[in-house]
Amino acid sequence: MDERSLRTSEVFRGLKTIGSGERISLGELTTSLGDRGFGLLVLIFALPNIIPMIPGVSTVSGVVIALVGLQMMIGRHAPWMPGFVAEKSMPREQLAAMVDRTVSWVERLERVAQPRWTGMTRGPMHVVLGAMFVLLGAILALPLSWIGNFPPGVALVVLSIGMLEEDGLLVALGHAIGIVATLLVLALVAALVAAALVSFGWLTA
Repeated sequence: MDERSLRTSEVFRGLKTIGSGERISLGELTTSLGDRGFGLLVLIFALPNIIPMIPGVSTVSGVVIALVGLQMMIGRHAPWMPGFVAEKSMPREQLAAMVDRTVSWVERLERVAQPRWTGMTRGPMHVVLGAMFVLLGAILALPLSWIGNFPPGVALVVLSIGMLEEDGLLVALGHAIGIVATLLVLALVAALVAAALVSFGWLTA
């Protein structure tokens, strides 16, 4: 069957069968995703941020997602990872557990996703989508709590499903959530900085 005819959830479940070793490297994962690699990489690394199950994953997620966005902005047709990132790996069991716990999110969005407003996923808007991935990836890379990672994680999941299913309406919704998430994180960071300044006596409460 042509991979392009598969729904995103079907391709997502197939991640568990990639390779043959006990660990799966990011490079191995990237090369196996084909022409849907950009959207799938964002989806794979966004989902753990909405269901906290892998400690410390947000920083790695943010770096990978930002790299994906940068490559979309410069017009690459398939994702590439530098060696120091590509060699990172995770246990196959951990990847399988993540797929099993999060695939229901993918399936819920698939029920409403359909090809429409395709201009939001192609051409110049493809670059805009990449820029949003860079912004939200940078936010995920910050040392924030799960509460701070959840809003950008949701935005990234919606954006990636919209991109993969060529649903411009979902992409537009994802951009809106991404803007709100950015404002929320900025407010959270501002509050933390203000609290730190007060605690050191550099700012009057």
